[in-house]
Amino acid sequence: MSHIHNLVGHLNRYLPSTNHWLVLFSSVPVAIATGTLFVYSVYGTQLAEKCDLTAKQTADLNIGATIGTAIGGLASGHVTDTYGTQLPMLFSCISISLGYRWLYDLYNRGEESTMLELWLAMFLIGCGSVSGYFSSIKAVALHFPNYRSTAQSVTIASFAISSMLFSLISSIAFNGDVKRFLFFLHISSGLLLFIGFLFIRIEDHYDIVKNPDEEDSQALLQQDTDESPSVRRMSSIESLKTSPLKKTLSHPVFWCHYILLAVIQGLGQMYIYCVGYVVKAVHYYYTTTFPDESNPSLHTLQASQVSVVAISSFLGRLSSGPSSDYIVGKLHLQRHWILVAGLSVMLVGHLMNLVDMKAFFTSLHGANAMLTLVSVLIGFSYGYSFTCYPAIVADMFNMKNYSFIWGLMYSSTVFGLMVMTKVFGHFYDKNTNDWDDNLQDYVCAKASLCYDDAFKITSFACLLVLVSMLLYIYFRRQN
Repeated sequence: MSHIHNLVGHLNRYLPSTNHWLVLFSSVPVAIATGTLFVYSVYGTQLAEKCDLTAKQTADLNIGATIGTAIGGLASGHVTDTYGTQLPMLFSCISISLGYRWLYDLYNRGEESTMLELWLAMFLIGCGSVSGYFSSIKAVALHFPNYRSTAQSVTIASFAISSMLFSLISSIAFNGDVKRFLFFLHISSGLLLFIGFLFIRIEDHYDIVKNPDEEDSQALLQQDTDESPSVRRMSSIESLKTSPLKKTLSHPVFWCHYILLAVIQGLGQMYIYCVGYVVKAVHYYYTTTFPDESNPSLHTLQASQVSVVAISSFLGRLSSGPSSDYIVGKLHLQRHWILVAGLSVMLVGHLMNLVDMKAFFTSLHGANAMLTLVSVLIGFSYGYSFTCYPAIVADMFNMKNYSFIWGLMYSSTVFGLMVMTKVFGHFYDKNTNDWDDNLQDYVCAKASLCYDDAFKITSFACLLVLVSMLLYIYFRRQN
């Protein structure tokens, strides 16, 4: 690995110089490329039909991508902390591009494609998505220490807007043609990530880690501690700023936040991944029960809901950073209050999915308006809640090991999403028992009743996490 690092270092002599603003601006195309992981909602149902997959198998593909993000986050976190940002950025460029190319080939093969191949392709995309993304987040945090959360929110928000941009491209440029769209993802993702490789770099990071200057390190750690009032309030948290990695990973505070992030990620990403099936259930019921020539196509509704979630998540992420820095720097409150606010809105969104649409709406347009409101609430709250988490990690733990710690904590997404998508897939498949002569396949013709049981469970989980967060804030303030 060191030989590759040295080779990249030699190459840097011929690359244009960079600065903190170029790092921030270059993190935007990187985030857009890595955010294509969530474009799966645009092509997921068509991929499932082409390759003859059930809802459970589709959920397994989601899990494959999520496991990829967990493993990729851990590996790239260690590499970033040791060698800097460029090696993970290069890996991300190659991994995502190859993953989409493989998915493109498997889509062309259709039913001849194996589940293992599809799973591995999504795994590659997942690995690549976090490698470049996490590297850019750390680079931004180091270049903007006084406005860490605000600067990171730009990168994190760009990650969220990616699915909307690419869903628009899918609808406008490719008219829903999944084959051509997957090939476009293969080319564009690689090019966008290459921009990050050129400009997002932490100079001589490898040498700094090998031969640390203790005085400078302590000064940096003291500066980080002074900058965060939330850290000063609790001596045990303050000690984590200088703790070695082993002590950090054995601390209960770390595992408390690990579990909380698992549930938060599961609640938000489950809806993002499964909104295509939510729309499919509602669209089928209203187009068969209340046929109307003005009814939009399934693909149009799916793309529009993905766009709504993306825009809402983008706005949530963009507003989370400044408000997070404000409540810490000006109001001297804990950054965790951002999580409380976001989870409260998230709970409302999940509860609204329990509404029986058949009892309230007699047209697809009315039902779609309801779905749009749900997508706005869940998208915004997910983006608002998640964005403050990297800053919480930076506040509480040693910045020397930031990428690895954040990568390990992000791996909790695997467990949260695995449970949530399995729950959704179970209830959706359970209700898919109506035979359609035209489609020659079983469908779910119950509208929102196809999936409402799943959201009963997620609503309870959201309430449980919200109460846990309030208790954590209370006891931390007491200490």
